[in-house]
Amino acid sequence: MPLTTYFTSDQHIGHANIIRYCDRPFKDLDEMDEVLIERWNGTVGTEDEVWVLGDYAMIDYERGLSLLPRLNGTKYLVIGNHDRCSPSQREGHLHVPAYLEAGFTVAVTQAETYLPALEAGGEELRVLLSHYPYSGESHFKPDRYERFRYRDLGHPLICGHVHTEWKTQLSARGTVQVNVGVDQWDFRPISAAELHRTIRSTLADRSEG
Repeated sequence: MPLTTYFTSDQHIGHANIIRYCDRPFKDLDEMDEVLIERWNGTVGTEDEVWVLGDYAMIDYERGLSLLPRLNGTKYLVIGNHDRCSPSQREGHLHVPAYLEAGFTVAVTQAETYLPALEAGGEELRVLLSHYPYSGESHFKPDRYERFRYRDLGHPLICGHVHTEWKTQLSARGTVQVNVGVDQWDFRPISAAELHRTIRSTLADRSEG
């Protein structure tokens, strides 16, 4: 079978308080982490690839990295503000090797890729990847981390960071942003094809509006 590319973010493995902050349906940290692993592996095959758009682990970083090998697929990290290797954290760059040794193939602050065509003869869709949306925060106002955000030039953006605030949103310019955080997607990664359909649907809704 051909490999499938998936996208996800904001697991916050090792962070017990996220259960309360985002009203996650777990009784404790152990249950949350195990369900996240189960739903990841129930979705992603061993030959697939996954873009994790930041905040994979928090607080107990060693716990988070120790669980990474249990997750299926080739894993790429787009670094979030809570990742220990984040440039927003003091000496964050010194921790990049630990993330690579744990199982991430790369750890970058931004990236771009193409989503597959949805029908024969259709076009692939170029998207930007960042932990941060063009604008928007979770639990904070005003926006933070401005220097780590993409400038909105009209390219669809795949992000995390905003947790339960929204699943899809149009930027001030009218550009589609999709939040692939686990709080919005049943605590599992979303496939590239589903992501493309979501972007197309959001654009269609904008046109009809």
